[in-house]
Amino acid sequence: MKILVLNCRVNSVEFEVFDMPKEEKLCLGVVDKIGLETAQVTYKCPGMKEPLQLIQPVLDHQRAVESVLKIVSDDKNGVAKSPNEIYGVGHRVVHGGERYFDSVLINNEVKKEIYQNFELAPLHNPYNFKGIEAIEKLLPGKPQVAVFDTSYHHTLSEVAYRYPIPERLYSQYRIRKYGFHGISHRYVAEHTSALLKKPLNKTNLISIHLGQGSSMCAIKNGISIDTTMGFTPLEGLMMTTRSGNVSPGIVFFLQKSGWSLNEVESCLNRESGVFGISGISDEMKDVVEEMKSGNKKAKLSVEMFVYRIQEYLGAYYIRLKNVDAISFTGGIGENSDIIRKMTCDKLDFIGIKLDDKKNKKAIGTEADISATGSKTKVLVIPRNEKLLIVRDVYKIVKK
Repeated sequence: MKILVLNCRVNSVEFEVFDMPKEEKLCLGVVDKIGLETAQVTYKCPGMKEPLQLIQPVLDHQRAVESVLKIVSDDKNGVAKSPNEIYGVGHRVVHGGERYFDSVLINNEVKKEIYQNFELAPLHNPYNFKGIEAIEKLLPGKPQVAVFDTSYHHTLSEVAYRYPIPERLYSQYRIRKYGFHGISHRYVAEHTSALLKKPLNKTNLISIHLGQGSSMCAIKNGISIDTTMGFTPLEGLMMTTRSGNVSPGIVFFLQKSGWSLNEVESCLNRESGVFGISGISDEMKDVVEEMKSGNKKAKLSVEMFVYRIQEYLGAYYIRLKNVDAISFTGGIGENSDIIRKMTCDKLDFIGIKLDDKKNKKAIGTEADISATGSKTKVLVIPRNEKLLIVRDVYKIVKK
């Protein structure tokens, strides 16, 4: 059974095709720079020496999905004889609001809820929705499944998800902590329990997703009990261009100083974080290299980034009391041995000990990097949200 997984973003559509239930990845790719005459389609299958790259006009998301279906059913490089071989489609949908706590088969009611959550995730849900509508037109009748980024965090207690603001703001505007990166954190939880050979419902861990967007999740007995991102993905950890937690008074101060709301929002989302402090790049690897060369601003930005990870590590240890593992994932988490080492430095008093040699070797690969005698396992788990999505799709559509 061939299942297509789509992640539709503002300017791109990522895709993978799996053969289920074997969980064999048949191909993957991305349509980038949607809206331009010079959009780029990159496509790769196992066995191809180099990815196939095409430059072509892709003016909207429907044409992007058309390009995906065309290339996966191409006579020469495709993995299906026709698009109709695709049995079902899974979509990463960022926001499920307070209604959807699990992955669901998409129907008009589900589409309506996704649409109503546009205001809660304006940079994501509208484009996830475009992908769903494109498949409806191009593959009519094929089952589609929505896998929500927020759903994993529905297990947060009211104490954890409510903000100390008037009740009317929650009831009228749905202002609460939703959490994000839930698909990633859920995958990490399931994979960590498998690596530890321990039942998921008896596994406690701290999942650390570090990338362009960064978040952490405290997971008790396999379920999320707290997470760093909140009402929006701006909350929580310092990120590459996002500020993370700052005093809300800063917003009022800047407005009184003549800044518009759009200017404040742009500053906190795109000009802050590691880039804002270092002034170098929104790529952590570039900033780390500058830090190694003695750049003081780069050093400060990296130290601030790590400082805030350690803040939440301490808080989550208190929440969990007993922690089986901390698991790093995401582009930075998987590939930066420096960030992992700095994060775990001097934490042996709570049972975290890193093996430097193992840590340096673990670049973009699954690994146990904990030292002998470490009470808490330290793991590197490459991000694989699409595998979790396809598992959910298969579970739903095979019924």
